[in-house]
This record gives sequence, C-alpha cells and structure tokens, in this order.
Amino acid sequence: AFAQQPKGQAQLTTPFARVEKIADGVWAVVSVTSGGDYTTVSNGGIVAGRDGVLCIEGFNTPAGGRWINQLARELTGRWPDYVVLTHLHGDHSNGLEGYLRQDGGPKIISTATTRELMAERAARVDSEPDGMGLVNANIKTVLPDALVPAREERLTIDLGGRSVTLRQRMGHTPSDLTVHVDSPRVVFTGDLVFNGLFPFYGDAIPSRWIDALDNLLDDDDETTYVPGHGSLASRADLEPYMELMLHTAEAAKRAIANGVPASEAWEQYTIPESLGEWGKFRPDVYRFAFEAWEKELRGG
Repeated sequence: AFAQQPKGQAQLTTPFARVEKIADGVWAVVSVTSGGDYTTVSNGGIVAGRDGVLCIEGFNTPAGGRWINQLARELTGRWPDYVVLTHLHGDHSNGLEGYLRQDGGPKIISTATTRELMAERAARVDSEPDGMGLVNANIKTVLPDALVPAREERLTIDLGGRSVTLRQRMGHTPSDLTVHVDSPRVVFTGDLVFNGLFPFYGDAIPSRWIDALDNLLDDDDETTYVPGHGSLASRADLEPYMELMLHTAEAAKRAIANGVPASEAWEQYTIPESLGEWGKFRPDVYRFAFEAWEKELRGG
C-alpha cells in the first residue's frame, strides 16, 4: 500500500504518520492516510544541531503542527527554532498555527512568492478548495515571517555542527523550496517528488518541474530523499518517477499537437505497466497534468 513500508528506522507510529530516524538528529515524518486520518497528510521532518532545531512543513491541520512541535521538543529537548515551508499548498501549510506558542514560536520560513500566494488565497472571500481538496476555511492562515531572499538561490542555516541549505526552485508551484542536510546527505523535496503517487499539477509549470527534477536528482547514490508524499527513497528508487513525468509530458504534448483538448486527452491517458503502479489521490488527477501542459504550451 502507498507509503506503508518504512525505509529508515521506524521510531514512532501513529494512525496518521510514522517517524523514521535517518541519522542522529535527523528524522522524517511520513504521512499515512490509508486509515482515513488526515492530521498531517504531507511528509516533513525534524533536523537538530547543537544549537538549533528546524522542522520541515506545517502539515495539514493545526493538530498536525502541534504534534510535530511537541515531538521536536521530545526528541531534541528544545522547541523548534525554525519551520521551513516548501510551498503554499494547504496540506503542507494549514497546520502552521500549531507551532505558535505564547513566546511567539519558531521563525517560519518560505519564499516571498509562496507567502504572497498564501496571502492572496486567504483573502479570497469566495475561495474554493485547491485541487487536492485540502483548503479549509475554518483554519487560520499563518503566513511565514521570514523569507529566503529573492536574489539568493540558496540560504544556509547553521544549527550548530550541522548545516541545512534551502534551495529555491519552481515547477510543482511557481515557487518551491528543497531542504538539504549536509551530513548525512538528506534532501526534503517537498512536492517536487511524489513517490508511488501520481503528482498533483494544479499550480504546476510542467517544463520547469522536469528541469528541477533533473537538477534535484543529479546527486550521489548515498542521498536519502524525503518526498512530499510517499516512502523515503534513494536516487535509484526515483528513476521511475522521472520516467513517469516524461511519459506524461510526451502524452500531453502529442495530444496538443493533434488538436485534442486537455479536457478529453486526460481521459484517454494510461500509464504503461513498465512504469509500475501509481496511486491516485482523486479519480481525475491526470486532468491537472494535461491542463497544466496545455496552459504552458499555449501560453495561457
């Protein structure tokens, strides 16, 4: 089943997620939604150094944010100093409120574009759920209070004996961050990578997404990848994912060249058996991919 098998050292299991220890001071949170508990939904993690603790993602609900906030303290002996938000989607950001404390809580970091998009969507009185159905009007939007400088491709945070580098990218959304731990080599990819699940293209710039993956996966075989959704992976584990992205791209481009609108083309799309099985979080998930390619290629 999707995201069921731990790849690291399983340290804690809940109905909605498991915590896998990758190394001393580095933990991955892998969400498991098969039981119908959507407390966290996205993956994320905790990284600790001698002088600081950093969490990745806000998760899907304030309860999810409170859970990892408390978990960080239990595992490291201190509250998180930083929270990194990889992108704007609700399943990664709805829970940011859960990190807030009477003393103010951690510094919440994103890109400027991510913060702007979150603010725009929160301000829409008639806002509708995003494509993943995870925007909740009853949840308070907490905006990041620290930004990765737009002019800087990367920002490095020294946690004391361990550095974490945030790298700006785009593709899954107009602005994505990936989180790189120097030792051991661990990359938290956000939703640039879905492992075992067909990716969500609702805000995608597809060609830039493939470019980002080319760069992201150009790493040694010792790197552990923590995807936005799905089990932990090595570079070799993610090769089928890249093949899937390229196959979808070719199918969409072919449909557009033949004058077939995305509204029809996605229903004709099938994934070859050679690429393995890919879960779908909703029946029409292919539609977003074909619409995104159509919009980009036709300059919409």
